[in-house]
Amino acid sequence: MTAAVGIDIGTTNTKVVRVERGLSTTLLNNPTPARLDDLLAVVIRGLATATRAGPVDAVGIASMAESGFPLDADGRALTPLLSWQDARDDAEIRALADRLGADALFQATGVRPGPKPSLAVWLWLRAQRPDVFAAMRRWVGVADAVHLALTGEPRTDHTLAGRTLAYRLPASGEPLSSSFDPTLLGAVGLTPDQLPRVALPGDQPAQALPNAQTGLRPGTPVVVAGHDHQVAAWASGVRTIGQVADSVGTAEAVLNLVGQVPERPAVRAQGMSVVRAVDGITEGLLAGTGSAGGFLQWLADRHTGGDVSGLLTEATETNKALAGDAWLLPYPSGRQCPDPDPASRVRLIGSPAHLGIAAVESLGYQAQWVLDTQTALSGRRPSQLTLAGNPLHRTPLWARIKATLAGVPTTLTTATEPVATGAALLALHRAGLGDEPPLATRDIDAFDDELRDRYRDRLAAFIASAQ
Repeated sequence: MTAAVGIDIGTTNTKVVRVERGLSTTLLNNPTPARLDDLLAVVIRGLATATRAGPVDAVGIASMAESGFPLDADGRALTPLLSWQDARDDAEIRALADRLGADALFQATGVRPGPKPSLAVWLWLRAQRPDVFAAMRRWVGVADAVHLALTGEPRTDHTLAGRTLAYRLPASGEPLSSSFDPTLLGAVGLTPDQLPRVALPGDQPAQALPNAQTGLRPGTPVVVAGHDHQVAAWASGVRTIGQVADSVGTAEAVLNLVGQVPERPAVRAQGMSVVRAVDGITEGLLAGTGSAGGFLQWLADRHTGGDVSGLLTEATETNKALAGDAWLLPYPSGRQCPDPDPASRVRLIGSPAHLGIAAVESLGYQAQWVLDTQTALSGRRPSQLTLAGNPLHRTPLWARIKATLAGVPTTLTTATEPVATGAALLALHRAGLGDEPPLATRDIDAFDDELRDRYRDRLAAFIASAQ
């Protein structure tokens, strides 16, 4: 019998779970602190709770991407967490993209130049906080920082490195590198030794250092499991070509395992990314929507005093198709994809009887627009859709709308913390301590063909109103 701990450092909350005998127990769910010392204290508290319940055989750490800390020569954080959500000037990354070519950067990395990737953050630091940049001896992503604290070794995972715009994505079929790209780093004045080593599938995990606070046995395998959306997809059984994972939290990510991306520049034009899956081999298209749960919170703040549950009361209580004539454009701060439009904003089309239901339907239209665009880019129709993530995804109407629009077999992951649980399972897998089956799912029934046609008609109208 083995037990593992999974850590999920999310945009809003940090969770710690213990997985044993195929069962996951949530031990901690705490707002994610901005200060590194506070974040480590939260993680240590979760680990101590886990080890008091019995020995732990492996630890896996998953996190949001494009977020991290500059460290000084003594390993202290020079700033609070620099997050993908932060608003910052992007003049420096735009100038670099003009100089090197945006298509060339995307061809090299699979990532669109913009203000979110770590390379843009480093350029911003160099221009706006030269004191911090001069003192920075190392950069660590948020999961990497926890790994460093537990093991003394700076490591990251290729799924997180691949979101930085500083990690070269080789052509299909070619192996990944264990190092960040020196040429890309050179453009900002950094070198690979200032970044963590990139762990690849098959590498031996690092080992926990003695630490009485955590209760971990010295030598316990510790791994950076990877990008939270990718970890949830893998844990939910999305591991083969044709499968799609739709992972929802504050943001929403649609990961479509297409096997091989035929034309990278076309992907950039649609605001999406090219990635390698957890296995390090299979190529996928990754589309991120900056506000899914975040959009619902935005609406709740304006209409129900911040109570998302109140906003969604009608949507939660009904399992019937409505296919209303009203919808919202769910873009509080612009649309990342498809057809990127940073000026797009929330707009109400029509007069909905229930605002919450209109919001749920609109997020379904947005996700399907993404999936249809991925299908056009890859030339491959999905064979299966798996939903995972935020409990809001368990709103019956939301799941059924997505199944109906997708028109393929659709399942919902039943685990309440698929990212943290997936991180624990991936840690056991990479430590050679066993392969647990994917997380349990249940089938989602689509509405009938007539209602599907009505929803597809509304989807077409939604897209037209958004463009």
